[in-house]
Amino acid sequence: MATTTSTNNPLLLAAAVAHGVLALGHTTKGLDQFKHPSLNTLPTALRGAVKAGWYEGSGFFLIMGILNFRWYKTGISDVYDKSIAGILVSLLVAAGAAYYRSGDKPTATTLAVVAILQGLGVRHAFVG
Repeated sequence: MATTTSTNNPLLLAAAVAHGVLALGHTTKGLDQFKHPSLNTLPTALRGAVKAGWYEGSGFFLIMGILNFRWYKTGISDVYDKSIAGILVSLLVAAGAAYYRSGDKPTATTLAVVAILQGLGVRHAFVG
């Protein structure tokens, strides 16, 4: 049985936009990093996997943006939506921590902000 939800939560709309911006920034950052000479020292299969994975990450952010926009319109309707959102917040926090440990504090901060925005948006969109 679905639980009651609130709709048109502005935090989820903001999360949708933030994920679109993350997708653009992620792609741009990848294109810049792919120019690094050390990438050419990797075996061909590994170099291909790095590039493919990077673009998959950009696509993932786009998918999450679309899903957040859907949640903005419909609310968080069930435990499945809430589970997806919880996993997403966990991924954002874990990736942010990895970027922080590698010295990329701007990216870490960006991901932390989006994780907080995502978590608050979901928290306020799920009533049940």
